[in-house]
Amino acid sequence: MTYIAQRSSTSSDLEEEMEPQQKRTPLPVGQLAILMFLRFTESASTFVIFPFLNELLASLAGGDSAKVGYYAGLMESIRQFLSLISVMYWSRLSDHIGRKPILLLGTFALAVSTTSFGLSKVFWALVVSRCIFTALNSNAGVIKSMVGEITDHTNSADAFALLHVPWAVGSSFGALTGGWLARPHDHFATFDHEFWIKYPYFLPCAVMALFALFACWLISTHLNETLKSGPCYKKTASDMDKGASQPLLAASGSSSSHHQAYEDEIEDTQGPVPLHTLFHPKVLIPILNYVCLAALHASSNALQPLFLAMPVAIGGLGLPPRNVGFILGVYGIANSLFQTFMLGRFVRRFGVKTVFVTGVSMFIPMFTFAPLMNLVVCSEGFSYVVWIMLGCQLCCSLMMELSYGCVYMFITAAAPNKRSLGATNGLAQTLVSIGRILTPVMTTSLLSLSIEKHILWGFAAYAMLVVFTSGGIWLASRLPRRLE
Repeated sequence: MTYIAQRSSTSSDLEEEMEPQQKRTPLPVGQLAILMFLRFTESASTFVIFPFLNELLASLAGGDSAKVGYYAGLMESIRQFLSLISVMYWSRLSDHIGRKPILLLGTFALAVSTTSFGLSKVFWALVVSRCIFTALNSNAGVIKSMVGEITDHTNSADAFALLHVPWAVGSSFGALTGGWLARPHDHFATFDHEFWIKYPYFLPCAVMALFALFACWLISTHLNETLKSGPCYKKTASDMDKGASQPLLAASGSSSSHHQAYEDEIEDTQGPVPLHTLFHPKVLIPILNYVCLAALHASSNALQPLFLAMPVAIGGLGLPPRNVGFILGVYGIANSLFQTFMLGRFVRRFGVKTVFVTGVSMFIPMFTFAPLMNLVVCSEGFSYVVWIMLGCQLCCSLMMELSYGCVYMFITAAAPNKRSLGATNGLAQTLVSIGRILTPVMTTSLLSLSIEKHILWGFAAYAMLVVFTSGGIWLASRLPRRLE
């Protein structure tokens, strides 16, 4: 928080300059609520299969549990690589035909995918079912594009802060639904028909499909198109769009000749810009910051459950599964509340770049606390000191996750124009997918290797991530000073 303290006076002055000129715009609650429901539906449908996936794959493998990891890894790898191919295509298409058709297609594909998954009886049918959603969906990037189009710099922090909440709630709801409704013939007397015995996992999938179909109805009837050239756009009385083709991000100082040439190139472009235009530092720097943030976070998510549960002798805390689940569950609730109520306040008080740099910096204490806690447990046992350190680590994680809302604003502002928001977010999602695939595997592999070979007392993975974080802080410093 030192960085925040140093910048607070400057940011306050900027706030005082801008406040008389423009008040905060009220959030478009109705439209945001629909977009949040789409995030909830996508998250719930993604996580609904997790409680029974191991059991389902074991039954398809003839009861051989040793093959479950292979099947699960193969299915997820195929899905992720397909996402790398499809997400950019649908995101760019949304810049041409509008956001609503792409969201409608992706949400309907989700309904078909979950229904098909519940009816699948062979492994490759499961793979195809999961790939239907991945191949036809780019909802995450398109939703961010729409949030950027229906907000401005006075209220975008509050809007982007909400994007995490429905995903967190949906993941919990989906997992609960999948565990509670799987094999209904064993738990509910009304589901005694032979169909439920033959398809024991159809019920939770069908429930998620109904949510997706309801979401399709909401998109069709209540979601307003934000792309003015799209066929679904309806003109309203508030169509006085000032500078719609201008970038939302403006440099606070004088522009370099390189950036000025870039501005001149896109100045007269009213439609979607060519793809090569996105490969410019003005666009790539926010996207690379997003990739770095997501990669570090994916590594942290891969290490944290292992660290909490691993035996103390090999670098963990040795907590039982119930305690690990309780800690992660409480953190999820706290994170949802913290994101909702604090991101907007911090951004308005300190500035978006200050909050982002501070958030990325939080990875250093997060990765440092883990070996320190293990050393304390080894020397003094599991005392209140360890709980205090664990609480501090999770508080740093809460602050770190504020960076997501900030980087979403930077990416939205970096788009050449509003007609290119889909392509910009699509490129970001594509690169982030690569980072999320590679870094957790590399991190957990290094953790195992460092424990086995006793590299840096078994903590080499944490040391590598601290170095990686230092590079992320430098990359964050390359962002523009503030959003206008």
